[in-house]
Amino acid sequence: MRFQLNQKNKKLFLIIGIIVLIELSGYGFFASLFRLIGSVS
Repeated sequence: MRFQLNQKNKKLFLIIGIIVLIELSGYGFFASLFRLIGSVS
C-alpha cells in the first residue's frame, strides 16, 4: 500500500512540475488569461 501511494505521489509531482514549466514558459492557461485581460484593459 505504501509503495502504491509513493508511485501515485511521484506521478502527481511530475504532472505539477510539467504544468509549472509550461506556465513559466509563457504558454500556460494563466499566462494566456493575463494576456487577454491586459489586451482588454
